[in-house]
Amino acid sequence: MALALAPLLAAWVAMTPARVVAAETDDTCVLCHSALPDPLNAPVEAMKRDIHTQKGLACVDCHGGDATAMDDTAMSPAKGFRGHPSRADIPAFCGRCHADGAYMRRFNPRLPTDQLQQYWTSVHGQRLQHGDEKVATCVSCHGAHGILAPDHAESRVFPPNVSTTCGGCHSKADYMAEYQIPTDQEEKYKNSVHAEMLFVQRDFSAPTCNDCHGNHGAFPPGASSVAEVCGRCHVNNAVLFLKSPHRHAFDERRLPECVTCHSNHNIQRTTDAMLGGDAGTVCRRCHENGSAGYEAAVAMRTAIDQLSTTMAHTQAMLTTAKTMGMEVSEEQYAFHETVWPQLIKVRTETHLGDAQGVVNIVGAAVDAANASEASAQATLAEAQARRHHLFIPLALIAVLMILLRLKLRQMEGRHRDDGKA
Repeated sequence: MALALAPLLAAWVAMTPARVVAAETDDTCVLCHSALPDPLNAPVEAMKRDIHTQKGLACVDCHGGDATAMDDTAMSPAKGFRGHPSRADIPAFCGRCHADGAYMRRFNPRLPTDQLQQYWTSVHGQRLQHGDEKVATCVSCHGAHGILAPDHAESRVFPPNVSTTCGGCHSKADYMAEYQIPTDQEEKYKNSVHAEMLFVQRDFSAPTCNDCHGNHGAFPPGASSVAEVCGRCHVNNAVLFLKSPHRHAFDERRLPECVTCHSNHNIQRTTDAMLGGDAGTVCRRCHENGSAGYEAAVAMRTAIDQLSTTMAHTQAMLTTAKTMGMEVSEEQYAFHETVWPQLIKVRTETHLGDAQGVVNIVGAAVDAANASEASAQATLAEAQARRHHLFIPLALIAVLMILLRLKLRQMEGRHRDDGKA
């Protein structure tokens, strides 16, 4: 390869003005590949944006060789030239730097240096070690040339782009056929509440593929570990579930904990309609009509519906009072600070599976809502009383205006009579 490129390089140098050669020969890799046809010249353009270039690294830092030589020694193995690594060698190729803590500290002290170690624990890494070269390696996710920082909006691993990056393999039915796993994960994820938060609300803390499966140590969570995965974000729900009777029932049946009720990739926004004994509710999937679990689900749903109805009435009353010009800011503050948090709490409490606990929380919240509604009713009554009391002076003013009008007419009539005389 080096011998074949040497004449081309020499010819390019001979035909290029001396001032251009002087500017470019600091790196003969760039000099030579810029003169080559596609795709051999593509890395030169791509590397202009690469994070490695921005950090001051050059071709030889990855590929070895001598970037100052103008002959075939530029790519001499004697000078450490490594060239294009095989797919099986890519993790070690990248890990040569990224697994070296002392070296990486020069560029970014906060960057983890255990990526290679984690990769070998992943499904991808394990399959690669057994000879499967179809699996993802570093370049599958990050690219080879033109690698962008993870916080760059066009980076393949920028949060909104991760599902597309993973879907580059996992959404291809033909490519994934031999692994006998679903290929609709990306499609389902993009219809989920997590995707809505990420793509629509632009909340970059919303989970995407690597938040649940890991990035370098990517591994499908098992039935017993799903709650730990979801619980990293949904802490209260996870803690309550682990104390609930469902935890042991799920363990006995080897059911994935959160996924059984909420699914995994196609997670939808939770609603009260998921709870209860009606057909189509989550609870009815396991609890038959008349069973203890069924009765508990119905009791929890009934209590929550009672609280929601009470809150709606209270909110309507406060809104009416405010529209009438009454000062109800304190009542509104008390309502939002006392009652709304109780609704959130009681919905979370359902993960404990304790119907009586839910009823108790709802009872306290309903009392607080009723107190706010009573205050709003008192304010409305005051407003009505003010209107009634205002009627008398308004009526007197109207009578006076009529009398004044009559008096003016009388005076105008006398003035006309005096003028005729």
